[in-house]
Amino acid sequence: MKKANRFMLFIVIALLLSCGGDASSIANSNGGISGTGNGGGTQVSLAGSAYKGPFIQDSSVSVFKVDGGASSEVSNTLVLTNQGNFSFNVAPGLLSIRATGRFYDETTATYSDDAVTLKALANIGTTPQEPIYLNVLTHLSHDYALELINQGYSYAQATSEAENSVTDLLKTVTGDISITQPFINMSITNTSETTPEDNAYALYISSLFTESVNDKKLEDPEYTMTTLLDTLKADVINQDSIDEATLASLQQANGRLDAAAIQQNLEAVLIGATIAPIDNVIEEVSPGLAPPSNLTTYSDTVNSKQRFCFDMTAICSDPGHKAEIIVPSGYSYEFQFDNNGDFSSPEISTAWGRNFYEINFSSLSSGTWYFRVRRIHDDGQLSVWESVDFQLP
Repeated sequence: MKKANRFMLFIVIALLLSCGGDASSIANSNGGISGTGNGGGTQVSLAGSAYKGPFIQDSSVSVFKVDGGASSEVSNTLVLTNQGNFSFNVAPGLLSIRATGRFYDETTATYSDDAVTLKALANIGTTPQEPIYLNVLTHLSHDYALELINQGYSYAQATSEAENSVTDLLKTVTGDISITQPFINMSITNTSETTPEDNAYALYISSLFTESVNDKKLEDPEYTMTTLLDTLKADVINQDSIDEATLASLQQANGRLDAAAIQQNLEAVLIGATIAPIDNVIEEVSPGLAPPSNLTTYSDTVNSKQRFCFDMTAICSDPGHKAEIIVPSGYSYEFQFDNNGDFSSPEISTAWGRNFYEINFSSLSSGTWYFRVRRIHDDGQLSVWESVDFQLP
């Protein structure tokens, strides 16, 4: 019931934000929202960039002032170049900024067929503002942060909580990568006001999502970047884990990322810019995604047990495997048994602390069974599954 209530609140907020100027009649014009600059002020000039890959020229940018659970459109503009840049003038306050358009695909050096909308929350003051960046991370955190603000959180509290929820969700792929800047300060290029390590994380997530979507579109042409973003955004709002199909797609996408090609592709459109060092993130993430090695199984008919060995040099039929049984440090294991090869209805699913397991024949019915195992790292990262099938008498 709690998740359902939270999701319904998200729907109400989304509807309010889609109302544009019509919602302004119910906005609170006296004092604004705690922790924001709402309540009036002179116009300030704001510049930024919209990055999935860079949004193409003439993509639309709409700016909504958020106040008291309502929103009203206060400015709109267009992306100025194929580098994703935009600028506008607006009164200070809490703003929801949304860019909609096609984007440059940094993994294939082509432009996307489908348009996507990316959103970001920005609390704009009266002093000169640093550039802001719309990206997939600001989009995933936007709606949850807005929900928290409407529950009474300050802007700083809400954005911090929402961004932590996003990075926690993505830990199953990336592990615990340290982020020092708010998402809205993360570019995909290194400029004086940004942090290269944070930019590299933002570019990695962008490229990972694109690679995953491009692969899934081969099987389902209706699958788009919006499909993936909506799925993950709902996970953030509902405090859920990434579903197994999406997780597997992202894990597999990591193995196909080509850091040198991505850098070269972006340099061709972001001329003169220093591209964030995505290769560093790929190198940090990849080892933890590797599946357990040398998974073998053996039927011990004397003792009526089925053995499973992994992360050993010896195979399970070799008595020498006993000397290699350990309790690993830094990770544990998760395994599943199922009589369906797709593991859609596992008979057994549990965490385990050693690189060896055995089960009595009588625990499972006779016939063909499937076993799979993965590592669960202490920082939240999950490895790819490794599987094997076996016959029980």
